Amino acid sequence: MTLVFLLLFEVFATFSVPVLAAKLTREQVIGLSHDKTHKINLKKKDLSGLDLSNIDLSGADLFSANLDGCKLDGAKLNGATLDRAQIRKASLVKADLSSASLYAVVLDYSDLTEAILINSRIIGLLNHVNFTHAQLIGANLGADMANQGMAPARIEMNNAVLTGADLSNVNLRHAIMPNANLQNANLHKAQLQWADLSRTDFTGAEIAGADFSNAILDGAKLSKANGRDSALGLKKSPNP
Repeated sequence: MTLVFLLLFEVFATFSVPVLAAKLTREQVIGLSHDKTHKINLKKKDLSGLDLSNIDLSGADLFSANLDGCKLDGAKLNGATLDRAQIRKASLVKADLSSASLYAVVLDYSDLTEAILINSRIIGLLNHVNFTHAQLIGANLGADMANQGMAPARIEMNNAVLTGADLSNVNLRHAIMPNANLQNANLHKAQLQWADLSRTDFTGAEIAGADFSNAILDGAKLSKANGRDSALGLKKSPNP
């Protein structure tokens, strides 16, 4: 298992290292966002540490961009391409990432409190990420079964905080998310098959219609979750 995690990390690290152009300023990014005649092209740009809060980057191409330490609070990133982007220790409080693509992304230690990720596609490293009260309705965080090599393309969310998040109809198949905090989260009809949910806290969470088939639930706190009777797969789990 340790070898698999190391291989997974190496794969995502390889995918996510941008080939950076010259660092841009906030003013330059704003100038690009005001040009409505062209798609915003920030591909492989170094935007690390910038304050980009409340900027409209809807549909922008941020493929392999460096957004480490950025402040993107309230930014509009709906429909944006953030594949292979580095967004570590960034603040995206109340940012709109609905229908955005975040494939092979690195979001470790970032704050997405109350962010909107409805119908987004996310694969990558999200360890210690904060999704408190975020909206992930219909988001696809499930493993990419078409790209399964020695290190499967899946989401890793160790110690993630999803307190009060709306995860209804979310796809978390094969997700690696031990020690996650899902207190009071909405997991109605969530797909959690084969996910590693060991030691995850579901206290007060809504799990009606959720599918836990073949999930790892060792040490998970499910006794005070709501809707257990209609959840699937719990009777076969090691810790029902």
